[in-house]
Amino acid sequence: MRAAVITVASMVTALAMPAYSAEVAPPDEVAVTIYNENLALIREVRQFELADGTQTLLLPEVSGQLRPETVHLSLPAGVVFDLLEQNYDYDLVSSDKLLEKFIGRELLLIDDDLGTELRATLLSTAGGRVVKDSEGRILINPSGRVVLPAGSADELLLRPTLSWLLWSRDAGSHHAEVSYLSGGLSWQADYVVLLNSDDTAGDIEGWVTISNYSGTTYRDAKLKLVAGDVNIVRPQMLHMKAARGAPPPPTAAAGFVEEEFFEYHLYNLPRPTTIRNSQMKQIGLLTAGAVPMKKLLVFDGISGGDMRVFMEFTNGEEANMGMPLPEGAVRVFKNDSAGEAQFVGEDRIDHTPRDEDVRLYIGNAFDIVGETKRTDYKDLENGYIAGYEVRLANHKETEDVVITVPVRIGGDWMMTRHSHDYTKQDAYTAEFEVPVAADQEVILTFTYKVTWQ
Repeated sequence: MRAAVITVASMVTALAMPAYSAEVAPPDEVAVTIYNENLALIREVRQFELADGTQTLLLPEVSGQLRPETVHLSLPAGVVFDLLEQNYDYDLVSSDKLLEKFIGRELLLIDDDLGTELRATLLSTAGGRVVKDSEGRILINPSGRVVLPAGSADELLLRPTLSWLLWSRDAGSHHAEVSYLSGGLSWQADYVVLLNSDDTAGDIEGWVTISNYSGTTYRDAKLKLVAGDVNIVRPQMLHMKAARGAPPPPTAAAGFVEEEFFEYHLYNLPRPTTIRNSQMKQIGLLTAGAVPMKKLLVFDGISGGDMRVFMEFTNGEEANMGMPLPEGAVRVFKNDSAGEAQFVGEDRIDHTPRDEDVRLYIGNAFDIVGETKRTDYKDLENGYIAGYEVRLANHKETEDVVITVPVRIGGDWMMTRHSHDYTKQDAYTAEFEVPVAADQEVILTFTYKVTWQ
């Protein structure tokens, strides 16, 4: 019985007293997957020098916004280990941190102007330095530069560090994968459209802008971007021990390669790239030439207001497009008579799948105006009758236009009179397409009856 007690006590001592401490080598491989909302998944392959028994391992150069509860360690199959404790330290070297560590200890104040030296005990750094000299006097913000003994910064870190208290049965060198979620990284898509002379087509370029404010540089990283609305909850701590799979071989493509992934879309850059801390990096997403486009002039037949200008195209292969488009801003340009590109407007698109239409609100027309007025109204027992007149004027000297006039009507309705043909777009919308020649004016009239059920 006594021998058994001694054995258990020895095991407890072995677990409590790390016999080995080492700094894990910098990553051999880095993969970064960035989501839209200030979130990224970091995966690193590092070489671990494991000892037999309990040990402390330090992982430097991790993200400054690492989320410790999401850390995942994957050692090769067959390696027996257990994570006993994990710490994330971001207590980086600074003058304030050094002084805080020195509270209650002696420091040296040297006044170069007076040529004096004062040894005193630091009492506080809140709101200034408070010290006590050898005679017991309390001095507030005494003059002089502070000199600390050699090695005073040894307890502080030069970079964010993840440390593990780990027990292993298998000593030796092992490649392992470490992954975690981090804040401080985000991306967005931006598009540029250059219209042709008659607004019937445009060249489109898409760019990805990556922002890294995580406090760490990711060198030669395999970069992937996820487009979609990912729900985020508080993650659980992971201690998985599966073997690391082999990464897929890179392709020779220069830009992003898109693929479906769960209910999102994944954009993979098939070449490594370095994402430096405090850097905004731009990478090409797509290039499409001569994309057919249609300019729409829209005037509200009931509310009136401005003559709104839209550009519309289809994100399909027949239109030289077809890549699912991540959410982003679209800026539209057109060359003037001198051949210089001028900005004409911008809009924002949502995540857009293949073969869906894209409609961009560009601005309001200058030379094309509309005016609407109600010309008739009559109450009925179970509804009403309303009549409208819409004046559409095209003040362009040489360009004929077609103006779309949507009329939104609530209830069970029918057109009783109309000067132009219309289409019923849905249960509550009639839409007129009204041609207006250059320097001409057209009057659209319509009357409808609404019946309450």
